[in-house]
Amino acid sequence: MRTTTLALLAAVLTATALPAQEPQPRPSPKPAADKAAPAAEAKPEKVSRQPGQLANIRIDVRIVDERGGQPAMTKAVSLTVADRRNGFIRSNAEARPGATPGNFQSIPLHVDANPEIEGSHIRLALGIEYNFVDTTPAGGETKQYPKLEIKQRLNLVLDDGKMMRVAQSADPLSDRRVSLELTATVLR
Repeated sequence: MRTTTLALLAAVLTATALPAQEPQPRPSPKPAADKAAPAAEAKPEKVSRQPGQLANIRIDVRIVDERGGQPAMTKAVSLTVADRRNGFIRSNAEARPGATPGNFQSIPLHVDANPEIEGSHIRLALGIEYNFVDTTPAGGETKQYPKLEIKQRLNLVLDDGKMMRVAQSADPLSDRRVSLELTATVLR
């Protein structure tokens, strides 16, 4: 009987002890995506760019290169770009400065434009690179500084169809001036 009681007591204790020893279900860890979500919420949302109007803008660029005592030299570049789109022109030439044999130099004339129509005005982001190499020697002698290089990046508001002088650069070694004149016209 004693064995029966001990066996019964052991069975009861085992039956009550097993459930107590079973581990309680732990909450599963949050997926990595949930941890990244708060960080993603902190980042600003990417603003989608509005489509432009179905209109083109003609951009006329005039570069006026004035040197003391000489007639002004004018370069004209025109490009047509859709509203809120980008356009560019790349022109390159090679020239030998002065009377120096060999040593050709690249002479770029680059224009980048990004116009946006706003009412009767045009916002224009413009980039320009203009180089001029003087290939003629002054008085039969090669000039010491025959090259002028101008790089400009401008953000402008222009009236539709009206010309505006938007920049004037000076040559640091002479009385030479280079002006930039723009006209932006909406083509409907």
